Amino acid sequence: MGLLDALGRRLRPRPAPDDWTPIAFTCNVCGLESAGVPRVQVQNREFQSCRHCMASLRMRSIVHALSLALFGRSMPLTAFPVDKSVAGLGMSDWEGYARGLAEKFDYTNTFYHQEPRLDITAIPESMAGRHRFLISSDVFEHIPPEGLDAAFANSRRLLERDGVFIFSVPFDRKGATREHFPRLHDWRIEERDGRRVLLNTTASGERETFGDLVFHGGEGMTLEMRVFALPDLLRRLRAAGYSKVRVGVPDAPRFGIAWPIDHSLLMVARP
Repeated sequence: MGLLDALGRRLRPRPAPDDWTPIAFTCNVCGLESAGVPRVQVQNREFQSCRHCMASLRMRSIVHALSLALFGRSMPLTAFPVDKSVAGLGMSDWEGYARGLAEKFDYTNTFYHQEPRLDITAIPESMAGRHRFLISSDVFEHIPPEGLDAAFANSRRLLERDGVFIFSVPFDRKGATREHFPRLHDWRIEERDGRRVLLNTTASGERETFGDLVFHGGEGMTLEMRVFALPDLLRRLRAAGYSKVRVGVPDAPRFGIAWPIDHSLLMVARP
């Protein structure tokens, strides 16, 4: 048996005894030390391993990546300088670091289902080219197929010339992206016999029914539309205008950041 992540995907073989060794780290989101946390929990993508703010490895890595991008070194969010000339956007960001970013920068956390609302597939021209950073963590897997190309293109359009896109989605390292509903057109979700199903009418008028739907946590549009593959992600980012893409972030053990897996990593893209 192997260990599963929060999305039910296999991570690696069952943890060895050393993986349960308690370790201590300083959380770079809240700035406080967590001690006695098993290594296997600290290094789990989704486990809320900070004893204080409940930041997971993914959340700490977002702050780590942003710090490196803006300042050239990694430091806790609490130590970021206040600079309201730096404009940033979040897409349904975790409130744990969104509050801190709003204190430091001209930052707005946007949502698909409530105000302040951002539809990444159709951004207003007034928002284009004015943001130093954009954070989108585990959002693009929920975008319907017809809007996906526009979403990648608009992520680039939102940024300044030297801006940075901090990005993550669950992805497989190899293979091809798997669209769950490739002919999605006129669709809705209904509950039948105690479970949710997706009903779709294709552009040609055919009717489709899908069960076994996968929903991720959180509010808004949380239906998983696809599982990305890394080659497709890199192609889409290049097509959107990103010339520099880093897959993964450098380890920072003092902040409890070390990734034991090679898929679903954080990505940092620049024009």
